[in-house]
Amino acid sequence: MRSDSLPSALVAVGIGLLVLSAVPVGNAADTDYVHRVEPAENGTLAYGIEYDESAVLPHEDLSERGQRAVTRGVADSPYVVENASATAPEFRYTSDHVALNEGLYAVRYEGVVYSMRTERRSEGFNVATLALGLALSAVRPLGLLFVAAGLAVAGWRWYRD
Repeated sequence: MRSDSLPSALVAVGIGLLVLSAVPVGNAADTDYVHRVEPAENGTLAYGIEYDESAVLPHEDLSERGQRAVTRGVADSPYVVENASATAPEFRYTSDHVALNEGLYAVRYEGVVYSMRTERRSEGFNVATLALGLALSAVRPLGLLFVAAGLAVAGWRWYRD
């Protein structure tokens, strides 16, 4: 074994661990974004919340994702998306609070006013993802330690010779 192979190996392992620690890990909680759509009746939305005509959002004024959520919700409620990037920007996705235009919306689609409830729902807890994230977080300092040790050994050998 060559005398300079130990520092090189330590630095190589350290760099490998640093690269491994940069691997992105998903969220430990599995979050769904739910759209529940039903016809509004007599000026009343879900949960008995009343609305007036000025609070009604025209379907055609919504973003593309908002229109998709309403259209799919009317066809088959609830309409669920699993990624925050697929949610409609004009809607708030609440988990425990509902008010007009805050998790509950009056939307006019094809001449009918619908009650649209948006919510953020977390089901379950992904223990494997959490464990992997913690393990990769612990790898970073170990990688720094290996790089530092490799450089220290190389420096010590250079100084000694």
